[in-house]
Amino acid sequence: MDQPKIIVNTSMTKEDYRKFLYLATFRRNKLILPLLALIALVGSLIIAYDGGSIDLTILIISWIFLFALAIGVVIFKVERKNAQRVKTDKTGTFDSINTLKFFDDKLVFENEELKSTGELRYDQFYALLESKDYFIFYLTMNQASLVRKRDLDDPDAFKEFILEKFTGKYKTI
Repeated sequence: MDQPKIIVNTSMTKEDYRKFLYLATFRRNKLILPLLALIALVGSLIIAYDGGSIDLTILIISWIFLFALAIGVVIFKVERKNAQRVKTDKTGTFDSINTLKFFDDKLVFENEELKSTGELRYDQFYALLESKDYFIFYLTMNQASLVRKRDLDDPDAFKEFILEKFTGKYKTI
């Protein structure tokens, strides 16, 4: 059996999960903020319309208010989802060590504490996103696994290795 090229022992804390939710919500899709701004603008145009003219002061104030409200609602949903996930985690997902073995053609996942293993070829992944603190491996559009950069011995060597495996599926956020 061939040997892995890179072995990473990583874990996900509750704070890592929270950061991931914000990254997935606001950074993965660059259109979310402009879309919220546009929806707020449409709402403020309706509010500011005064039988044939638009009151500019009301338009600006209502646009700012509606945009802030929309952002607040999204943040509330993210925090609620985070609290729900943390509260319902009975499996010990948080803080357990995931061992990831990167081979030339596949990635093998192991978690002794959860007694789980898995194996995927790189072409089976949906996408790979890189943020300031994480490499986020999307197994599907909605299921991801994090590798914290601070858990890597040499983040640059890891990135160089993994980029060639995810050609066309890699994006920085």
